[in-house]
Amino acid sequence: MRHPTIEELGGRLRRGDSGAPPSNLLELRAGDGRAQVVCVHPAGGTAFCYLSLAKALPESVGVHGIQSPGVNPGESFLPTVEAMAAAYLELIEPLPDAPLILTGLSYGGLVAHEMGRRLALAGRTDVSVVLLDTPGTDDAERRASVAPADMAEFRDKLVKFNGMYPGIEDRQIEQYFHIYNHNRSTTRDHVPRSSPVRTVFMQAVKDVPDDLLQELRDFWRRRADGDFLVEPVDCDHWEMLESAEVPRVAATIESELDRLTRSRPFTGAGLTQDVAPQAPIVPARES
Repeated sequence: MRHPTIEELGGRLRRGDSGAPPSNLLELRAGDGRAQVVCVHPAGGTAFCYLSLAKALPESVGVHGIQSPGVNPGESFLPTVEAMAAAYLELIEPLPDAPLILTGLSYGGLVAHEMGRRLALAGRTDVSVVLLDTPGTDDAERRASVAPADMAEFRDKLVKFNGMYPGIEDRQIEQYFHIYNHNRSTTRDHVPRSSPVRTVFMQAVKDVPDDLLQELRDFWRRRADGDFLVEPVDCDHWEMLESAEVPRVAATIESELDRLTRSRPFTGAGLTQDVAPQAPIVPARES
């Protein structure tokens, strides 16, 4: 299955083309097959917000974005974070066998974390998860209080985060509005499980009280059965991929890839030496 480029997808949206694109896995950069970065959509459902990150990463790195089913007419929403993780793992299975970074901004980090957990439990050892200011709480009442955004709030988010929806037209706003609220609703029933995958939490710290910062760090630290690293970023939530901090995010991801690559030398044709074959991508058995 051919993966559309971000330019092709943008053209489809501007033209109002009917039907789904060839895949919801978007090619932001093909790379040379030695390393892969997969970026999971935030709650808004598109992968446009990762363009700045793709440009900041080395050209040799393959960068793909996953968009949410429902962005295109006729697609059905996936009901849970777990269902998204399972579907997206199938989506990325054809990518070259190479060290892999799974990353996601905000809501996207919840799905990336679950994807990484399943891969690690399936035997993959060449994966890291980089969470970009991803929220979470163990407080069931706070999760239950997540309510749909109204249209005024959503339009305000479009202004603050316009990189997610370049060139959006009024006729498309309602479609994205429903995607956003559906994805938000899945957080009410999702509690991230402990994961053996190495996890890096890049936390936006600007204007956030220290006690709230520590609470969120502790939340993700409790989920880490493997290595866990916190990287404070001097920006607010909305600026993580739209500010001078983008090179910092890219540098962190590049450092993770370098660490994975050192333990898994590349010998061509997607193969490595002195490393056992990686387990296939399969959903983890639920307990």
